[in-house]
Parts: sequence; structure tokens; C-alpha cells
Amino acid sequence: MSGDNEARNQAMVEFINCFPTLSIAPATVADLDDGVALFECLAEIAPTFFDPTTIARHLGDNWALKSSNLRKLIRNLETYYHVELHKNANFSTVSVSDISRNSDPESIASLFELIIAAAVKCENKGVFVQRIMTLSHASQMEMKNIVISCESRLEDFAGEQDVGTDFSDDEEDSDNEKELVFGSNFDSSSMDELMIDTDAGGMLFPGSGMGDNNEEFLEAIKERDELKKSLADARRDLAGLKNDQVYGAEELEGTNKKLRTLASDLQERLSKSQSELSAVEENLTKTKRQLEDASAAADEMREKNDGLADELDVANSKALQLRKSEALIQTYRKKLQSVGVITQQMNELEDQSATYLRQILDLEVENKQIPTLQKRIDSLQKDKAKIEKQARESEENLKEKIADVARLKSKVGAAESAKKIYLDEIEDLKAQQEDNDLENDPMIPGLGLTPAKSLREAKEKVIRLEHENANLKKQVAEALSNPVLSADSGTSRGNGNVTKLKEELKRKDAQIAKVSSDKEKLEAYTKKTLSKFQEKYLVALQECKAKLKEKHDKIEQ
Repeated sequence: MSGDNEARNQAMVEFINCFPTLSIAPATVADLDDGVALFECLAEIAPTFFDPTTIARHLGDNWALKSSNLRKLIRNLETYYHVELHKNANFSTVSVSDISRNSDPESIASLFELIIAAAVKCENKGVFVQRIMTLSHASQMEMKNIVISCESRLEDFAGEQDVGTDFSDDEEDSDNEKELVFGSNFDSSSMDELMIDTDAGGMLFPGSGMGDNNEEFLEAIKERDELKKSLADARRDLAGLKNDQVYGAEELEGTNKKLRTLASDLQERLSKSQSELSAVEENLTKTKRQLEDASAAADEMREKNDGLADELDVANSKALQLRKSEALIQTYRKKLQSVGVITQQMNELEDQSATYLRQILDLEVENKQIPTLQKRIDSLQKDKAKIEKQARESEENLKEKIADVARLKSKVGAAESAKKIYLDEIEDLKAQQEDNDLENDPMIPGLGLTPAKSLREAKEKVIRLEHENANLKKQVAEALSNPVLSADSGTSRGNGNVTKLKEELKRKDAQIAKVSSDKEKLEAYTKKTLSKFQEKYLVALQECKAKLKEKHDKIEQ
């Protein structure tokens, strides 16, 4: 059901937005609660009855002025229905209070149905039907349902028009028979003076509200019905006589005489009833005029009542605004009373700010010592650079000495390996000499001298290699004892000093960063606190002054 209502509401808003004369296009059904958009639409439908310059606009939440606009719209719409469309509807079903106070979609939809009925029944209904056809398919279906619903709410408006009754004869009766029964001066429209009183639900004379006249009229109606029945019987008899003309002209002539006599009697009685009816009509005309005067006076009183109701709503809204103003004045009095508390808080904040200022001064004194510490840091960094340079030089020397020691070790190893080789050769030569039996053979002179020479040469080589080996060991021992140790000790001392300087430098940097951050935080907090309380204090004073001035102005007024 909610989905159907949403589709209906969307179709209503879409149709309203088709009107080019709107000052502000509504986005939802709730935007129609002030009656401005609906009044502008009706101004295009019936400009004679709806003047959009006579309504209030930009009402906001003022439900009293919204109610005034809606009541004016409903009054003009009811007049348009009666005068132009000759229709009537139950306008009391539209709840002005629900629309103006709560923006009730159902009440707005009820009023919208009456406006749609006016649009599709006015002179320019083709224009508005074409606008409906330009809507979306779903909106067209919803508008169709709305039109069907509003058609069921309409009924013909009697107003000041008379509802007549037709006393014409049957089509088969001839003019001669009319003259025979009613006479040549009978006026068939003389009886067309009846009216349906829709409010009372019964048949009365025009504008009649009196019981005696109604009874007389009913008696005349009954007498007329009896006359009509008698006339119908006479006609039937006349038709029978016409059919029985073969039975004799004399009998037919006698019957005709009787019928003429009866018709003349009926004519006399009918003329009497007509005279009575004319007298009753004169009385009813007078009564009708009095009723019209009373209705006009009632309309004037109703309009005055509506105007007074509008003035009462405006007065109520002003009274509500006055009560709100009094509540604001009480609130501002309480705020003025709390100004003393705010002043005390400001004094406390000033004391706290003075404390912060002293801390800031202390921090500035400490910041003045920063250049001295920076100079000391620079000198320590220079010493560090020198020590690092010396350490690098010592490391290079150490690397060179280590390289020399490595070369000497390699030479010693080569000499020892050569020594082993020569010793192995000597052992081989000794074994060969012992195993050689041909050494003393005279057939081979000079054979024994060769091994002896080689042995001497081998011994000399061994002695030289041992001497060189001893020298190399001595050089290695010297290199390991003096330069290497001194380089190691210098490097370790330099590394220790560098480490200490780095640690001290880091510690000083951390202290400087901490002091700077504390200073910045303290300055920012102090500035922020002072500015915040100054702004609040100034704003509170200005508001209090303005409200006091408005209060005095209202009191003076």
C-alpha cells in the first residue's frame, strides 16, 4: 500500500511541475502544504477565480498562514465548481489542519483530486489532458486512477436552478385531444417549477424550507395525479369508443358528449389547481427571495468568520513568537549571570598563562645556551674527523704491514719447501751412492766425483736457504712485534674516542630536539588557549549586548 501511495505522490508532483507558471517547483508532496503551488496551478486553470498575488509566500513553518492560504483556495475552488462547472463536492473532507500542521499526504491527495477534476472539466481541459499524456507511463496510470476517484466525488449542483417536471402528453396524442382536455390556452411549462433540495433529501419548492407550503404543494401534486389518472381513463374510454364506432353514431355522439362534459369538468378543476399553484408559487418566490437574502447574509458572516479565524491564527502565531522571545530573554539573563563565572575562569586562565610564560622564558634561556653547545659539538666533530683520519691512516699502514708479513711468510714457506726438496735429493743421492757398486771400478774413471760435487752443492744450497729462512723469520717477528701492535693500539684508542664522541653528539641532539619540540608545543598551546577564550568571551559579550538591546527595544515598543 505504501508503494502505491508513493507512486501516487510521485505522479502528483510530476503533474504539478508541468505548469510553467510555478514560482518554486515542489520536490515532494510535503512541499504542497502551504498551498502556493496549488494556487498557482489553479490560477492557470481558472484565472478569473484565482489570483496568485493574494496569497502569502515563503511561510516556512508558520502553519497559521498556511491554513489561511488553504482555506482561501478551498473557498475559491468551491465557488468555481458552483458557478462555472455547475458541480458540487464534499469539500469538508479536506483537512486543512492536517495539511498545514503535519503535511499529511492523504489530505493533500484529497485536495489534489478536486483540483484535477477542475482541470479536466474546464474550458481548456485539452491542454491539461495533453500534459497528463506527457508524463511517464506509471504516472499516467496513477493520474487515471485519480481522475476516476475524483469523478466519483462530484455531483450536479442545483444551486438556484429549478428542477422541472414534464406534463406533456404521450406522443400518440394529437393536438386536438390536448385542446379537448386542457383547452387551447394550456401552457405545458407552467408546471415546471419543481426543485431537488439535495441537502434535505426531498422534493420542495424552489428555495423552500417551510413545512406548510410543502404540504400544500404535496396536496396539489396528489390532486394533479388524480386528474392525470382520470384523464388517462377518459382517453382509454375514448379509444374504446373510437373502436366501437360501428355500433352506432348516436351512441358514439352521446359518449362524446359525456367525455366532453367530463373533460370540461377536469379542465375547470385543473384551472383551479393551477390558480392555487400560482398562488403557492408567489408565496414560494417570496420565501425564496428571503432565503437568498438570508444565504447572502450567512455567506457574509461566514467570510467574516473566516477572516476572524485567519486573524486569530496570526495572533496565535505572534503570541507563540512572543513566548519564545520571553524564553530567550530568560536564557540571556542566565547567561549574564554566568558571565561572572566566565570572568573567574578567565582570571585562572591568565594565571595559568603567566605560568606558561615563565616556562617559556626558562626555555628561551636554555635556548640561548644552544650556540655554545653547538660550537662544542662542532669542535668535537672536528676532533672526531681528525681521529677518524688517523685511524684510516693506521689501518692503511696496518694493511701494508700485514701484506709484507704475508709475502715474507710465503717466501719462508717456499724456502722450507725447497729445503725439504733438497734434503730429499740428498737422501736419494746417499742411497744411490751406497747402492752403487760401480763407484770404484777402474773402467769408469771419474764416476765417483760427480755425486760428491752434487752433494756439496746441495749442502751449500741448504745452508743458504736456512740463512735466508732465519732472516725472513727475524723480519716477520719484528714486523709483528713493533708496527702492528702500535697500529692496533692507536686504532682501538681512536675507535673508542670516536664512539664516545658519537654518543655524546647523539645525546646533545636528542636534548636539543626535545627542548625545541617542548617550546613549540607550549607556544602553540598558549596561543590557542588565549585566542579561544578571548573569542568566546568577546562573542558572549556581543550576544548579551545584542539580546539586551533587542529586549529593551521590545519593552519600549
